[in-house]
Amino acid sequence: MSRRRFLGASLGGAGAALPGLAGCGAPSGSASAGTGHLSLWYWKGALSEELLRTARRGVPGVPGLRVQGSQIPDGDIDSKVRTSLAARAYVPDITVANSDNLATFFPDENEFLDLRMLGAESVRDRYLDWKWKSCFTPSGRMIGFPLDAGPTALYYRRDLFREAGLAHEPADVAETIPSWEKFIAAGKTLRAKVPGKPYLVSNIGNVFQQVLLQSPKQFVDADNRFIGDQEHVRRAWDLSVEILRQRLSARITDGTPDFNAALSGGRVATMTTAVWAINGLKDSAPKTSGTWRLTTMPDGPANYGGSYLTLTRYCRDPEAAFAFLTWLLSPANQLKSYQEISLFPTTPAAYAAPAMHRPDPFFGGQQPIDVFGPAAENAPVNYFSPYEETANTPFFQELTNVETLGKNPERAWRDAVNTAETTLTRLGVS
Repeated sequence: MSRRRFLGASLGGAGAALPGLAGCGAPSGSASAGTGHLSLWYWKGALSEELLRTARRGVPGVPGLRVQGSQIPDGDIDSKVRTSLAARAYVPDITVANSDNLATFFPDENEFLDLRMLGAESVRDRYLDWKWKSCFTPSGRMIGFPLDAGPTALYYRRDLFREAGLAHEPADVAETIPSWEKFIAAGKTLRAKVPGKPYLVSNIGNVFQQVLLQSPKQFVDADNRFIGDQEHVRRAWDLSVEILRQRLSARITDGTPDFNAALSGGRVATMTTAVWAINGLKDSAPKTSGTWRLTTMPDGPANYGGSYLTLTRYCRDPEAAFAFLTWLLSPANQLKSYQEISLFPTTPAAYAAPAMHRPDPFFGGQQPIDVFGPAAENAPVNYFSPYEETANTPFFQELTNVETLGKNPERAWRDAVNTAETTLTRLGVS
């Protein structure tokens, strides 16, 4: 279920923009050249098909503007955009970028339009503050526009918590498990008191990831310095290792048949993940409907996932394209997208709509917005560098070695830091 799919390299190699591509692009490079519409690239599930059908006929309020969407496989869209930009041909006017992948375009930021120049500041108040800030490159150019968000929560089995004698109603769980340390303590109680000895988590990589996302700092800072050996990463590592040491991890990979079976059989009592996991949980363990609840995550909210829309420098009509963005991602249309394909809005005004407050039987009649709305509004601003995947991969790999191969945690930590530092140095990170 991981969405950390950074490419870790710019169009011309990590940290280096392609020569000769700065400045204004010629309209002939646009994939929409010679047509009566603007071109849009997206992957299945990234945008509302109903709204795209409307845009194909004509964007409301913008006479003569039509937008034609082309669906690209999620795993291919990033490289396809890079290839078209490098070739200066068949470049989409508009494209979707995953939240993790936007940073990989920073070294080539001039390949995308600065949305401030098109009037973006006039609609800033519509959007989550942290999401808006995450649209900017370190130099201050706004190359992304807020699409959806991925606020996080603690998903937990109310029945198992109750059987263990733990607080089991959402507000009470939030009060008694305010920290990751208390979370681990609750896991020990679950293992000790519930028949079948359910595990607290499916694997420790999830906890490592969520603790990191609660920090504004990740592995490389905005000054291009490696900070993966600092306390914020070490704390995430130590908490994850402690969960393993206490035998609270099921040691299974999310999304596998073993994972689905563990959820269905009550062998995993919690998930620490984002709002988009709701549908996956319902599909993986439908017979557990009514037993799950949602509450705030230990140590506070974070954001995990979500996307942006960007305008490439070859965009044939930037003003019209920006009008399309503000129409598609207005509070009213973000609400429609949530109802159609569960894209969580980046516009807080949508959170008050009755459609966002429907009781969900899977969570015992709980209204998920009561947890995810405040989480979305209070998530921290994370800085992701273009080298994020290069930096974090050794840590996730070494955690896997600890969990599945029994590698010594201290040795694994040293190996992760050394591998990341050595690799990043070769790429120009200090």
